[in-house]
Amino acid sequence: MQIADIVTRLGRTSFFNGLERDDLVRLAQIARVTTHPAEAVLFAQGDESDGLYAVATGIVRIFLTAEDGRELTIQLFEEGEMIGEIALIDGLPRSAGAATLTPTQMIFVPRQPFMSLLDSSPRLQRQIILSLCERLRQTNDQVNRAVFHDLRHRLLVLLRQLALIHGRIDRDQAVVELDLTQGTLAQMLGASREAVNKQIRALIKEGRLSIDGHHIIVHRSVKEG
Repeated sequence: MQIADIVTRLGRTSFFNGLERDDLVRLAQIARVTTHPAEAVLFAQGDESDGLYAVATGIVRIFLTAEDGRELTIQLFEEGEMIGEIALIDGLPRSAGAATLTPTQMIFVPRQPFMSLLDSSPRLQRQIILSLCERLRQTNDQVNRAVFHDLRHRLLVLLRQLALIHGRIDRDQAVVELDLTQGTLAQMLGASREAVNKQIRALIKEGRLSIDGHHIIVHRSVKEG
């Protein structure tokens, strides 16, 4: 991948899309491209932060790990999204782990040269503040779902959000265009695979969900709440 390609891809991310081209070029010059197979761990929860990742191709899941080894997948990232910005900024250990779901190409920006660039670019500072505010809003939404809604409601909301980000929403339906296992959905919901399977089967029987190959379809008749 050439410098010009890296500039284009970084400019499409929510983290950097407000920057001028000269700032993007400076970022591209310190970045490097890495490739990873499916199910490769990029970093683990508690690891020291060594840099920031932009997803060029593929899908990456962000997960928390309990003391007993259980994992909770809290988010999925695909092309144009950034990973690892919190630990990059505050210098503390990674608050979550990251692993690829599919073969993935990443753009990696090392921490030290990035921080030097940050010190000299007010535009980059403002953009990062806006991006961190958006990430905080997303986290608040996740906490709200986990605390105040039952599994059925959380599943439907999650599928609609996945369709918005990783699929499409038509007039009559929302389509999740990801090859997700029930185990991955269970990790994202903090529930057992068996409980998620039971909810999916019930919703399919009611005509509220359908499965088409690797796609999950949420029909317009679904009432959330």
